[in-house]
Amino acid sequence: MNFRDQGIIIAKNDFKENATVITLFTQNHGLYSGVVRLPGRKNGNVLMEGNLVDFFWSARLHEHLGSAKCELIRSYSSYIMQDRLKLYSFNSIVSIIKRAFCEHEPHNNFFPKFLNHLDLLKNDKSFSFVDYINLELDLLTETGHGLQLNNCAATGSSKDLYYVSPKSGQAVSRIAGTPYANKLLILPQYFLSNTEPNNEEKRQAFMLTSYFLDRYILHGKTLKERQALIDAVL
Repeated sequence: MNFRDQGIIIAKNDFKENATVITLFTQNHGLYSGVVRLPGRKNGNVLMEGNLVDFFWSARLHEHLGSAKCELIRSYSSYIMQDRLKLYSFNSIVSIIKRAFCEHEPHNNFFPKFLNHLDLLKNDKSFSFVDYINLELDLLTETGHGLQLNNCAATGSSKDLYYVSPKSGQAVSRIAGTPYANKLLILPQYFLSNTEPNNEEKRQAFMLTSYFLDRYILHGKTLKERQALIDAVL
């Protein structure tokens, strides 16, 4: 069997002297790995993590590793590696993707959001914390565990939202949540005001996404790539 798709290279490992195994997050087929032959140095520049490539995969059976061919569509790797926070953010989201998504499982809705994140890393002068946290929230939504932060779970009101329920992932107003404040998560107020977050709000945002990522995806495992980003930002 074989297919052709676009994909973002998220991992590369040496296989033999003239071959390497790459893993891609593809537009229509999810995570796929394949062996790429390396006839010359030119291919090495194509196969950099973060690059968007035209991807052709073939194997006798679906469950086999398969062989792959790649042609560069758009290079992001050099822009990512030039900035420490951009590199950390790329490594962080990739480490979560590897834990959250099964191989050969399509995630068509998340792919354009990941690609848009790469465009922002390439075009923006500096790393955007807001965009990164939004991407983690999008990933939670993709796995069926999206947060509902527009209305209070108790009253239905959209005013004075201040907490998030750790059980439902829904926002809770300050008045409704105050009696249970020690059991609730804090909703960073920049989510509601569309302002640039301060350091405390960044810490709150990481605590919020960390809780739900750990509950549904990581299950107690610490991702060193994500922790490196958190340490660098905070």
